[in-house]
This record gives sequence, C-alpha cells and structure tokens, in this order.
Amino acid sequence: MQNVFKERIEVLKEETSNLIEEIAGYTVDRNMNECLRSLGNLERKLKDIYKIVDSLSNRIDKLEQELNRLMDQVNYMKFFSGYRDWAKTFIQALIKKLGGIDNWHDVEMGLHYHNHNEPLTKEESDCVKHLMNLLKKDTDIGLNLTDIRLLLEVRDMSNILFHKNNQTSREAEMKLDQFLII
Repeated sequence: MQNVFKERIEVLKEETSNLIEEIAGYTVDRNMNECLRSLGNLERKLKDIYKIVDSLSNRIDKLEQELNRLMDQVNYMKFFSGYRDWAKTFIQALIKKLGGIDNWHDVEMGLHYHNHNEPLTKEESDCVKHLMNLLKKDTDIGLNLTDIRLLLEVRDMSNILFHKNNQTSREAEMKLDQFLII
C-alpha cells in the first residue's frame, strides 16, 4: 500500500511540476484562457494530493493506536514477568509457614470460594483462618488477605499470559517483539 502512495505521489509531483511550467509559459504569452485551464488542472491535482495526505494521516493514526496497544501489551507482560518470580517466591515462603502445600491448596480454594460467595469446607475455612492469623502475627509478611488475593491474581494472570500453549516467558516475549519491528 505504501508503494501505491509513493507511486501516486511521484506522478502527482510530475504532473503539478508540468502544470506550473505550463502556467508560467501561458502567463509569459499572456494566454489567460489556457493559464486558467491549467490552474484548474493544478487545483484538481492539489485536491488529489490533499486526499492522499488525509489518507496517510488516517493510516498513521491507526498505526499509532496499534503501536500504543502493542506497547501497552508489552508493558503489561513486563509487569507480570517482573512480579511473577517474586509472587512465586513469596507464595513458597507462605506455604512453608502454613505447614505445607496441602494447606496452601486449601487456602487457595478457600479464597476462591470466598471471593465467589460459595461455601467453604471445614479444612478450607480452617486454613484461611490460619492464614489470617499468620498475617496478623507475622510482621515479616506485612500483607493482609486482600494483598494475598492480589498476589494470587498476579500469579494467575502471569500464568495465563506466559504459559499459553506451553510457551516459555522467553518465547512469549520473542513473539511480542516480532510485532514491534516496523
């Protein structure tokens, strides 16, 4: 498409250049009828140029929007990439403090059901209470239940973004980089 515009612009440049030479010649010869005819032709060519410029401007606007969308997506991925490892490390530390992976699964399920106003099993309820007590007592953690929910959302979103179709984070990043080459 860009080549079509380039070719059309080159033709219009040539045509307008020729018309300007004609107008200059008709002015010297004092041939006002032909000069006016050539001015009309020049006006039509300029209108064609304006249409092309408008079309190019619209295309540039669309490209800028798409570029901004892709940059937002890259920043989104970078955000989750940066926090994914931290979330994993923090969750592993919580698992140890909660007494193992089984308790953590009950906490996760309990938080999930609690967020969706669904009933919790006794084990899930006990594990969520244990987590809440741990968060209150252990000042090293420095988070509350809402923070833990957000942490899980970051982890889950990261997993969705980076492990779609069994992609590694590097593969996902490289795939995004392909779109940024302009």
